[in-house]
Amino acid sequence: MAIQPVPLGRLVRAPENVRHTDKAADVESLADDIAAHGLLQSLIGYAGDTDIDAAAVYIIGGGRRLQALQLLRERGVVDDAYEVSVLIRDQAEAIELSLSENLARRDMNPADEFAAFVELMRPGTMSPADIAKRFGFSERYVKQRLRLGGLAAEILDAMRHGKLTIDAAMAYAATQDQKLQLKIFAAEDKKGSWGHGVQSIRSGITNAVMTTGDALFKFVGKADYEKKGGRYEDDLFGDAESYSGRKLIDPDIVVNIAADRAHFQLARIQADAKRDHPTTSDVILVPGLRLGKEPKAPKGYDKVERPYWRNDLPSLGKMRENASDRGIDIVGYAGVDHSGKLVLDEGFFVPGARLAEVVPPQREAPRKTEAEWAAERRAASIRSVAAWLVARDHHEERTEGRLWWKSMQPHLGSTVKQDGLGECYSIDVSILVTPAEIDARLEDAEKEYLLQEAEKVVRREAEERAKAEAAEALVARRAEMLAMDPAPAVVQIDGVAHFRWENGGYADAQPDTPEADEYECSFYDDLEELLEHAESIGLTWPSIEAWAENPHGDNVAEPEEQAA
Repeated sequence: MAIQPVPLGRLVRAPENVRHTDKAADVESLADDIAAHGLLQSLIGYAGDTDIDAAAVYIIGGGRRLQALQLLRERGVVDDAYEVSVLIRDQAEAIELSLSENLARRDMNPADEFAAFVELMRPGTMSPADIAKRFGFSERYVKQRLRLGGLAAEILDAMRHGKLTIDAAMAYAATQDQKLQLKIFAAEDKKGSWGHGVQSIRSGITNAVMTTGDALFKFVGKADYEKKGGRYEDDLFGDAESYSGRKLIDPDIVVNIAADRAHFQLARIQADAKRDHPTTSDVILVPGLRLGKEPKAPKGYDKVERPYWRNDLPSLGKMRENASDRGIDIVGYAGVDHSGKLVLDEGFFVPGARLAEVVPPQREAPRKTEAEWAAERRAASIRSVAAWLVARDHHEERTEGRLWWKSMQPHLGSTVKQDGLGECYSIDVSILVTPAEIDARLEDAEKEYLLQEAEKVVRREAEERAKAEAAEALVARRAEMLAMDPAPAVVQIDGVAHFRWENGGYADAQPDTPEADEYECSFYDDLEELLEHAESIGLTWPSIEAWAENPHGDNVAEPEEQAA
């Protein structure tokens, strides 16, 4: 079929139109252009094929142009009889032409592109290889787009609205299970701006599906899985087989075979357990068959555990032997390990009434009094001072054989200033002293320790007095400032100049300057509020002009002299 004139009233937007995103974007400007220059490009469509819709022509290419024409009809510029050029094709060919047209323009929303590939496959007349050959893509690319087109509708809508990247969509498409897709999508959506990360999506899918790397699959084996009709789902967006293996489409086959096989092999496990530990009465299977999950303790039994902090306890294997030797009933449990073998776990249960015989309560060491702790700290400090005295003696005498360099290539970090040397690097070196030398100086060390402690008290008292005096001086200075009349135009608070505004408030920016924006500076309602949280109050100036002439306070009287 060729291009035909079709009355506007017969044109209907096709449900298969490959563009679903931003249908009304910029339609008004397009309508104005058509009104001024006419329709420069034909639409693409197919005719209805029933008695009801035989008069309709479904537009599958040029949806925005159709919307613009319909807008012109609303404005009265054209009517239903207005003839529109439409390239009429059969339905499948029209879909193909529409896709080709949009792909050539490269401005198509990815979600619409995915849906378009699905539409091309819907009639069943083309294979992925046919589509790839027709449009010049690789067959893998076409299969990827078909898989993406099969994403849950909510995920495709999120892409259309710019809430999801194509990489995130590919991560969701790692599974064809739409229920699983939506479960992970909902969890990721709750994270807000942090959600829908590729690694997080892939981890969620990997943890929720069974792969050939699963312990149960190894237990069952590839041959038995495929013999029962088991299939695989390859990852079209990564390696054919990831580190966790290929995904299984039919995991129930594995679960059913594994359950039958485990119950059959359990008799062997029980026999071996009873042979090694005769008081074993039963061996149960762990939930899900995989080791790592522990079964619920039988009624009246408790699990035998060896906490990592109980260094006084033997291994679980030894405790199992002890329980058997004491005639204590043992219930073990078995499961499939990571290599795919059904094995007896080292954990086990015993009657709760006899647990203390297997795991005796830990004896608590007697608690030390505060005086005992203080005595230990004092002794450690004195010993440390003794080590310092020995090292000082060797440093003053000779250090041959005593030096231990921490590194042949010391790290040259920041420098320090040293009187007589200037900027210097610190090179770490230790002076080696023996325990016997330390013991020999403990008496002298105690005297030195008492002297150092006394010096600490003196320094602490001096610091406290200085703080108290500074606080008193600050209170006095604050009172002097509040008593000044007129109030100063500029005040130095914590090293920063603050300026008085016309309303009596103060800010760390001058009035009528770009920095004076209330969002750019700190503002205080009055002088009292400014001084309230000040840690230091410096010089003052009677005017901003005086401050501008001498902003650093050179040759300005000290605050006390100014106040006088």
